[in-house]
Amino acid sequence: MIDRLWRHWVARPGVDWLITALVVGGHLAAVRITGGGDLLGWPGREQRIVVYTTTATVAAIIGSFSTAAVTLYAAATGPRMRALRTDPVQGPQFRRNWTSILSGTLVVSGLCLLAVVLDVTKQDPGGAHWLAEAAAVLGVARAMRLVWLFEKIIAGGDIDLADGREEARRPGA
Repeated sequence: MIDRLWRHWVARPGVDWLITALVVGGHLAAVRITGGGDLLGWPGREQRIVVYTTTATVAAIIGSFSTAAVTLYAAATGPRMRALRTDPVQGPQFRRNWTSILSGTLVVSGLCLLAVVLDVTKQDPGGAHWLAEAAAVLGVARAMRLVWLFEKIIAGGDIDLADGREEARRPGA
């Protein structure tokens, strides 16, 4: 069941937006109902700004990891990676995932920088810190997607490498 849900999530990068809306919307509702639990609303403006800029920086670093992953994907030349790239279903899914990760890191950084610009008062009555929370949740979802893609590429490359070794060991090769 969990594996099926995971595969469904990976096949549709747009699910990350739904997850973000549900988590942040649920948290916002809980804060409004209970009057507590607003983690980014408690600290002063200076500390919130540090959180926003740190989140934007981490997103940019993760974006650089995703470009490294794309490089691994493009450099992999084994039969499994070739089959993946040319598969009419999985090939486009992989490409959509790469694009979603790269665009997601830009959105996360942009939302955090927008929160820096909009959060101008001591208590943030306008709620700019909710932008940063949404950015963080989206960033976590996209980072999980990146880890999954890295794992698949590394595993596929390792299997292709092992197959190449066995072919080299065969008599007459």
